[in-house]
Amino acid sequence: MLKHSFIHIPRIGKLTESKIWQSGIRTWEEAQEISSYKSFGIPELLLQSYLDDSFKALENRDFAFFNKLLPTSETWRLYPQFSYTSNLRVAYLDIETDGSNIGLDSITVIGVFDGINVKQYIQGYNLKDFADDIEEYDLLVTFNGKLFDIPVIESAFYKIRLPKAHIDLRFVLRQVNLKGGLKYIERQTNLAREQDELGQLDGYDAVFLWRLHKQGDSRALPTLLRYNAEDIVGLKPLLELACNRLVQNLPLDLPSLPISNRIIPNINYYPELIEKLKLWRQSFV
Repeated sequence: MLKHSFIHIPRIGKLTESKIWQSGIRTWEEAQEISSYKSFGIPELLLQSYLDDSFKALENRDFAFFNKLLPTSETWRLYPQFSYTSNLRVAYLDIETDGSNIGLDSITVIGVFDGINVKQYIQGYNLKDFADDIEEYDLLVTFNGKLFDIPVIESAFYKIRLPKAHIDLRFVLRQVNLKGGLKYIERQTNLAREQDELGQLDGYDAVFLWRLHKQGDSRALPTLLRYNAEDIVGLKPLLELACNRLVQNLPLDLPSLPISNRIIPNINYYPELIEKLKLWRQSFV
């Protein structure tokens, strides 16, 4: 999809890009063979310059180049390149906090799913290891991470080097009319977590679970970790679904991505504790 994209070039929006495709120009290579772009209102030097830079960035795996130029809602175009290239690593990421959102101590858990395995970084255990480990990845995928997870992480870790490419699924899913919270969207798309009671929790419950953990409840941390893991393992199939729906709306003959099966994290949790959380919330209604 990336080599079919022109929307990252200045002065090219969705309408102009669509006109380019409809004229029969579907790839960067085909665009380089055209001598005039007057019918699209694009200066030839501008387009050729950005095409040259695009080829170089792709060859050098400089995905920051595209991430900077693509609109937030169009960063999904990076993903097919990653899915077909085995040596590119994707980090599906979500954080939990204690509710204060101030400094490193506010982060209680960072979960990272690499498409196969879940790794979690926990306050008081291995949280500081996250800063080194995340440098191994080429792409971040989050849900609402641009507004929450990433700013919190960047304020907590001094000079952390996060992957320069980032897909925020919240904005991508809006393009296919999937809006609302993550769990709600999962249910809409039949990609809901198998354990429904975990899908009823939210960020406020995560804060309370951490408080119970600090108070000595041995059930709280495993339940919090399972909640966090469920959030990140669901991002991969949702992204693949979104990519397929978006590609179907384009005048391009591109193959669909296979939709990954949602894995079940191997982390025990305590349903009775979730019932306790429900009662606690009801007491505030």
